[in-house]
Amino acid sequence: MSHLLEEYAKNLGVKISLPVVKDHFFPMTFDNYITISNDDDVESKHYPFYSVVLNLLIPFLKKKNIKIVQLGGKMKIEGVDHALNVTFKQQSFILSRSLLHLGSDNALNHLASAKKVPTVNLFGNTLPEINRPIFSRSSFNINLTPEGDKKPCFSDKDPDLQISKIKAEVIAQSVLDLLNIRDEKINFKTLHVGPAYLTKLVEVVPTHFTPLQILPDQVIMIRSDYGINEEVFLRYCKNYKVAITTDKLIQPKGLRQISPNVKELFVFIDPSWDTIPESYLSLVKRLGINLIFLTQKEEDVSIIRNKYFDIPVKYAYPEKEKVCEVTDKTRFISQKRIVSEGKEYLSYAHFKKGLDRNNKVLDTPEYWKELDHFYIYE
Repeated sequence: MSHLLEEYAKNLGVKISLPVVKDHFFPMTFDNYITISNDDDVESKHYPFYSVVLNLLIPFLKKKNIKIVQLGGKMKIEGVDHALNVTFKQQSFILSRSLLHLGSDNALNHLASAKKVPTVNLFGNTLPEINRPIFSRSSFNINLTPEGDKKPCFSDKDPDLQISKIKAEVIAQSVLDLLNIRDEKINFKTLHVGPAYLTKLVEVVPTHFTPLQILPDQVIMIRSDYGINEEVFLRYCKNYKVAITTDKLIQPKGLRQISPNVKELFVFIDPSWDTIPESYLSLVKRLGINLIFLTQKEEDVSIIRNKYFDIPVKYAYPEKEKVCEVTDKTRFISQKRIVSEGKEYLSYAHFKKGLDRNNKVLDTPEYWKELDHFYIYE
């Protein structure tokens, strides 16, 4: 399969030559660094797990006094030393002095290749044969593709986000190899990445008030079904934008009091409950609160839907199968936090056992039910 540049040259009747970019100086306060970019504008080229990659790389790079500089991007990648939004010509200057460039296939990878800078290139929506860096020796480039034999989408939007199937440890090891840090090996193996892993979620058990460091518009989940002190509950609801999960109805007076900050109300109900008055449901609607009923039993979903056909009903925690065997080395990362009594837990199973700041995988039904939120590794 021909490279895009070769096809352009053939169809336009021109020869392939080295691109010329006039660099514009940009002051750098250090000499040893690698560069990284993430394509925020093209969904199918956006790699979502760079924070995991950099977490693996940083211990090795620090030993060599190598910094990480991000070029462009709307969001700062967690783990970079500097994130620079500069002009293309300034990017060219910075790239020309870089030890290595890491990114999906785009202009910066080709520019790095033209400057004979080693590149680690991620391909998700196309093939390396079509758009690999062409201006430097193959030994200067490592081209990574998703696992499996599925064909790329060749589109800006990829429903499967195939680029995300390139494992973080493979990327990290490729960086070390091209930097000739060959005496070090990445001791990490991805076992499972849940579809909701990237969703940042803060759940709070309202028994003790703990000030939270969150984004300005972030909504926190109040888990009053895990425990509640009414005074603390009200304080959270008055100080933060919240969604509430509860196993009891909040009285109308209290609901009116906190309604400006309540976005959603999840209520665990049982078919044996007395019918909730229509006046209560109308009040929730008037207050602009999105009401969802939850049930712990799948067989109860249809019963509750027939009773309250205007209200969404969800089976809260469907059973999930184990995705791996659990050993003493099995760990996980989670963007989810459960805050209780000033402590943080990475799952309900850890909260239930009192294991705060613990990232060992627990082989329990409660743990596997939240599997969608976890990045499991060994």
